[in-house]
Amino acid sequence: MKGIALLATLLAATPALAAESIVYRCGMGNVERIIAVHYPHGEALPCEVHYSKPEGSQILWTAQNTEGYCEQRAENFVEKQRGWGWQCNKEVAKPE
Repeated sequence: MKGIALLATLLAATPALAAESIVYRCGMGNVERIIAVHYPHGEALPCEVHYSKPEGSQILWTAQNTEGYCEQRAENFVEKQRGWGWQCNKEVAKPE
């Protein structure tokens, strides 16, 4: 019984896993575009899809209630970039 209580205490003290940002780096020639899913609070929601290119950056999509929304939108946008001839690679950035 003491073992179960100790295990429960350890699990309660373990912080929840933070959501890892997803970054797609797309390149064509000397130009790079970045499509990234950010988690402002380190959890799956809320999330934001950021798009950066030499001309500037913007947030394309956000979600407050639907897990997976930002990830799907980012993947669809990456596929569109590939269709335009961009070479895109996926990275996962661990939260700081």
